[in-house]
Amino acid sequence: MKLLGEKVVYKGRFMDFVIREYEINGKVKVRQMVRHPGAVAIVPVLPNGRVIYERQYRFAVGDYIYELPAGTLERGEDPLQTAQRELVEETGYLAKTWKKLAEFFLAPGYSSEYMHLFLAKDLTFVGEKRDEDEDISLVFFTVEDIREALARNFFKDAKTILGSLRYLQEVGRC
Repeated sequence: MKLLGEKVVYKGRFMDFVIREYEINGKVKVRQMVRHPGAVAIVPVLPNGRVIYERQYRFAVGDYIYELPAGTLERGEDPLQTAQRELVEETGYLAKTWKKLAEFFLAPGYSSEYMHLFLAKDLTFVGEKRDEDEDISLVFFTVEDIREALARNFFKDAKTILGSLRYLQEVGRC
């Protein structure tokens, strides 16, 4: 496979829409993609063992969904720095202990978005600093709540499903 060229057709605030032309097996093909700087998702665990999830309105699906705290990397930003920033902004909690749980492409068929999943523990509430366009409320799940939510297909986004499963695996309850 050989990249012949690419054209940025839209440059967004944090993602670009790109058309790429490739040569594959002697044939020229055109593909559309989203170039994304990457993102983080966090499994924040309170001292009482509950995990913080967010009920957040998502414009792309036109509804509220329940998900783990997450955010987009600023260009060139370290994923752990992003996770620390996003955790405080969205939940109001600061974590003393961090552990990387996984890294994965979110939708490699059309996007370069690469996600870093972190476990955050030893949390202290310091006050949230949400963006004015975010409609978020916090929800606290026990391990059993998480198992039940997964069994009922309650979570609708990939990062939350994977993060929840990795957390259950981490605590030996998967």
